[in-house]
Parts: sequence; C-alpha cells; structure tokens
Amino acid sequence: MRGTGCLRWLGTGLLGVGLVWAGLPGGAALAAAGVPALPPARSAPASPSAQPGVKLDRDAALKRGRQLVTWFYAQQLDPVWAAFLPMARANFGGDITAFRAYRASGVKTYGRETRLLSEDVQEQDGVTYYLRTATFERGPRVEWTVAFGLDGSGRVVNFGILGGTQAAPELGAAGRSVLP
Repeated sequence: MRGTGCLRWLGTGLLGVGLVWAGLPGGAALAAAGVPALPPARSAPASPSAQPGVKLDRDAALKRGRQLVTWFYAQQLDPVWAAFLPMARANFGGDITAFRAYRASGVKTYGRETRLLSEDVQEQDGVTYYLRTATFERGPRVEWTVAFGLDGSGRVVNFGILGGTQAAPELGAAGRSVLP
C-alpha cells in the first residue's frame, strides 16, 4: 500500500462532512495513522427532488462527477455552487464568494491538473462519492483527491479535497475498480 501522506481537511472533516474511513480506499491505513473517523452521512439533507433510498448508479455518478470537476477546474463555479446543497455550502459559510476565493487560491498555488491517476465511485450511507485523484503542475509528486458526495439526483451533499506529500492510498478491501 502506498503511504497516506499529510491530509488536508476542508470544513468539518474529510470530504466536507460525514464520511467514515471504512468505505474509503486506504481507510485502514488512515485509521492506523490516527486520523479520526467521521460519523456516517445519514443526517445529510436530501435534495428536494431526491427520493429516499434513490442513489446514482456508477455511470451516472461518473458522468456527474466529471462534469462538476470540469466546471470546478475551469473556474466556472456558478453551476457547481448551484449543485451544492446547504450542507456543502456551509463549508464556505454559505457564500459563493468564499468558494470562489478557495478555488482561486488552489489555482494560484497548484496550477492545472497535469495527470489523472484514478477515478472511482463509492457509496457510503446513501451518498455516492465521485473521487478523482490527480497531480498538478506546481506539485507533480503530490497527489490530490477531489471528492463530490452526490445524492440520488446528483446534487452535492459533501465536497472536499484530500491531499498529501506522498502517494494517495490504494484501493482497500472494498475491491472497487479504478478507471484508467
């Protein structure tokens, strides 16, 4: 297993709010490193159009995650913000200006994505997570994982970026495939 490196937290925890280590790639290593687990996302508010118990299938989650990342990387933040539910917006004080400043800071500090290392979709407590791990021009040896937690209608419940000085964790026992 590759090292977990130094984690960067956003808001109230990894990937925003509510993700436990057990379902994540390398979760056992993160727990062993003393990184606290978070409560499951059971309390996440559903979007008004979402039906209880409905979740995105893998292909829909990949498509939606890729679209959100494309907008995020291009700094087209209005449609990303529109997809954020109040829980995701709370990480930025409910203010799109803070979200814009966060993204601008990331562009200035890290530059553009230079290499996609993996994409994955994982489900945890009714939330479907799109995970995209890549390197960036001003830190080609540092891997960052952008994560969008999606409800059944593709609205963003959780958002976060996880990174470290070493390689990101490999897939754990969940055995989910990583796309090229």
